[in-house]
Amino acid sequence: MSRFQARRLLLGCSATDLVLLAEPEAGADTPQLLAALAVAPASAPLTAASAALCSALPALQPAPLAAAGEQARARAPSPAQFHTMSVTLDDGLARSFVVTPPRGAQSLRELRATAAARFATLYGESAEHWLLVGDWHASAPFIVCALPRALHQALELWAQARSWRLDSLAPAFVRVANSLRASVPADGWLLVGFGHTLSLLNTCNDQVASVRSLLLSGTPDVAALETLLAQERLRSPDQGARRASLLWAGAAAWLPAATRIAGLESRTIRTMGLPGRTLPGAGSSAAAQLALAGRRPCKA
Repeated sequence: MSRFQARRLLLGCSATDLVLLAEPEAGADTPQLLAALAVAPASAPLTAASAALCSALPALQPAPLAAAGEQARARAPSPAQFHTMSVTLDDGLARSFVVTPPRGAQSLRELRATAAARFATLYGESAEHWLLVGDWHASAPFIVCALPRALHQALELWAQARSWRLDSLAPAFVRVANSLRASVPADGWLLVGFGHTLSLLNTCNDQVASVRSLLLSGTPDVAALETLLAQERLRSPDQGARRASLLWAGAAAWLPAATRIAGLESRTIRTMGLPGRTLPGAGSSAAAQLALAGRRPCKA
């Protein structure tokens, strides 16, 4: 009989594909692929990509878990037996920004209103069609992620139709930042790479200073990453921080291994890969790696 015992479902969403995995109870087991679907590239960024995913979701049909032997197949859990689902989005499908709380803020309502106003200032539109999720703080700058409401609703309906519950929805950047919180430099950058998306969190004096996500035009080499970092350092409010350092994390193949980049101490944590292996039917696609990002906290 198959010894694979599933814990929950993991869905990865990139602008070009969707991958659904079953997370095993045993940490050493390889997640099993339940469904994979290519999505037609959107003609415009973000809103169009989100709409394309909403349209593609109904065609993502989970298959029963694989098991060796007829008896094992009969006893293997089916997708209908799952209850919770964790969804990880490519950072390019969300909008992340830093909010400075107003002096004297005393309620979550005030912080949400401030975040909505900041969103409107940055993007020139109301936050009405976006779900604002933040690491709310009344006395220090904090990060807010804006997720498309339409995509959130589509995911909830898709899960409910299969008697599942959408337990968690977050961009890859948030997954990695939360799991590596203790390792993020007090002064410097956390750089998260999945697929061709790079997200950069700048910290100064152990507080968030800025965050943004970039869609890379190709696979960057170390020289290209150094140029990008030089540009980012010009944006930093504390360009002269002597102890600034870099922490790279994620599953992108182009994450650098160098211990010093652009004159700064650098290290890389491969957080969500399957070293030496690929998932049959999903390969090492961006969506497969995004799904794995929701698997378990990574260790520094």
